[in-house]
Order: sequence, then structure tokens, then C-alpha cells
Amino acid sequence: MEQNINPEKNMEERRREMEAEIAANEAADRAYRRRLVRNLIIIGVVIVTAIGGYLGLRPHDEPEVYYTDGSIDYAKQADKLRRTSGFKSVQEFRGGYAIVSDGKKYGIVDVKGTVVCPVKYEAIESNYSEHYPDLCEVRLAGKLGLVDKQGREVVKPIYDDIGPLNGSSMQVTLGKEQFYIDTEGNRVEL
Repeated sequence: MEQNINPEKNMEERRREMEAEIAANEAADRAYRRRLVRNLIIIGVVIVTAIGGYLGLRPHDEPEVYYTDGSIDYAKQADKLRRTSGFKSVQEFRGGYAIVSDGKKYGIVDVKGTVVCPVKYEAIESNYSEHYPDLCEVRLAGKLGLVDKQGREVVKPIYDDIGPLNGSSMQVTLGKEQFYIDTEGNRVEL
């Protein structure tokens, strides 16, 4: 059995195979780089969004809350430290106010440490609620109401449920009855 071996033909064939292999490797490398760049961009967007969201939600002029020796301190600036009294926890300040707790009940203080809403509620929803701008949802004896930034109960805590603010009114549930009220607690017809 005799083989017809043409070295030039074999070399040309081998060269084409190598060029095809190189082209395939380059195409795979380009696809990998595109995926890598896309993933890095996605990761960067997620990180920037998370940091930007945190910074956007937390204004720079809000005091920081510090815990020292079991006491709770907060400062408008690092050189002006204020001490709270009788509270076991102080949440982050938002809009110049913070929710405080004695361990059982909740209230609200301002940046000067003045109690603007008495510590008597079972729960208080953050005063930066998207549902009630400039108002806090409070729970007392299992019922819901709203307080304003001065600590005044603008909607008495008598409702079983309070829906989100829609314009100037919100839907409430009282027992089996559902109706609308304004931000002062007055019943309104839509």
C-alpha cells in the first residue's frame, strides 16, 4: 500500500486548520470579553444604585446615632454630642426626627432631643414613609392612626387598616366598614 504524500499539500492543509482554529479562538475570546464587560457594567450599576439610594435616602445633615456605655448619643456634628435619656433604642434620623423606644413602646424625638411624640405607641412606621409623606403611622391598642411632625395625632388610632395616601385622602377600614378620610381624619366622599 503506497501513500501519496505531498508535503506541501499537507502543510497547506495544516496551515488552514491552524488559521481556522485561531479564528475560532479569537471569536470565543471576543464573546467572553463582551460577556465579562456586560457583567462588570451590571455589577457597577448595582453598586452605584445601592450607594446612591442609601445616600439619597439619608440626607447628609442628619445626626448620626452612637451607642456608648449603654447610653445612646447622637450628634448633629461630631463636636456637638447630645445624650438621650430613658431610651433603649434610637433609630436613624430622617427628616430631623428619629423613632425612639423604651424597650416596649415607641415615640419620636427631634434633633434637639425633645420628645415630640410621646413614647406610648406599640409601633411607629418610619416618618419617611412613601405612603404618608410628613406623617407617621402609629399603632395603639392594635389600632392604626397617623401623627404629624409635631407629634399631634392627626388621625386618631381607631382604624383596623389605613391605605396609602392618594392625593389628599386615604381608604380606611373600621370594623367591616371601608371609607375615605383626609389627612386630618375627616370622612370624605369621593
